[in-house]
Amino acid sequence: MLLVLGAVGGLLVVPAVVFVVRVGAGRRANSGLVGFVCVAASLLVVWSASGVLHAGALSLVVVSGIAAGWIDAYERRLPDLLILPLYPAVGSLLVATGDADLMLRAVVCAAAGIGLCGVGCATGQLGFGDLKLAGVLGLVLGWDSWGTAAVAVLATVVVGGVQAAVVLALGRHDFPYGPAMLTGAAVALAAAPLL
Repeated sequence: MLLVLGAVGGLLVVPAVVFVVRVGAGRRANSGLVGFVCVAASLLVVWSASGVLHAGALSLVVVSGIAAGWIDAYERRLPDLLILPLYPAVGSLLVATGDADLMLRAVVCAAAGIGLCGVGCATGQLGFGDLKLAGVLGLVLGWDSWGTAAVAVLATVVVGGVQAAVVLALGRHDFPYGPAMLTGAAVALAAAPLL
């Protein structure tokens, strides 16, 4: 039953995601592809969430993340309007757990993500949008476990590396890193119940 609700929830947000991408990037995203991604991500939330509050936080990040990732693919930017509001929203859900150890782990993972991306920003390899996204992803992945956050970092490096190799082979030099980060997070969440 939860899987059906997750799939329906994913389908319900498709028009909103397509609209946000159209407004943010000035381009219309393929509704079928957006629908597939939204349903898959919603099912992933059902599969991996460690409770109702975590499911709520993941759902917020999924909807904003899909739209932001699409805009990043088109425009090479992660809009602050989609990323920054996630901090207080996810943070308040995290605080509502009342679990001090969980909160500490999530904040440490967010800080580590920001620190790693900060090095990338300092060297000119990543943008500040990637840095902001890393913090939010660190919160929701650290909420789950240290292992989930670590798998996300490794998966992001692999996905980003493959993406970079393809882009360079095509003779281009810039590419959005947000989609690789979001894909790495999805891989980690898929593996989370198995860790």
